[in-house]
Amino acid sequence: MTDFLEVKAIKTFALGKDLKTRKSPSFEVEAGEARQLEAQGLVSLAGKIEVIKEPDGGAPDSGTKPKQKAKSDGSIDKDA
Repeated sequence: MTDFLEVKAIKTFALGKDLKTRKSPSFEVEAGEARQLEAQGLVSLAGKIEVIKEPDGGAPDSGTKPKQKAKSDGSIDKDA
């Protein structure tokens, strides 16, 4: 899960390609980034917390081959 906090710019600064100023509307950033910006005195927290649940993709495919079955005579059946 990723937490996003709504923040309001106190001082002018660049965020990605955007320039945020005191006149800019409140915007959302990840919780860790919001705390870093607040520690630098660039933003104040607006208090809104939003949780976005990331989709469950399961375990990534490790690229392993399926198990091969052994025949009764000891040879390996590659078709199974």
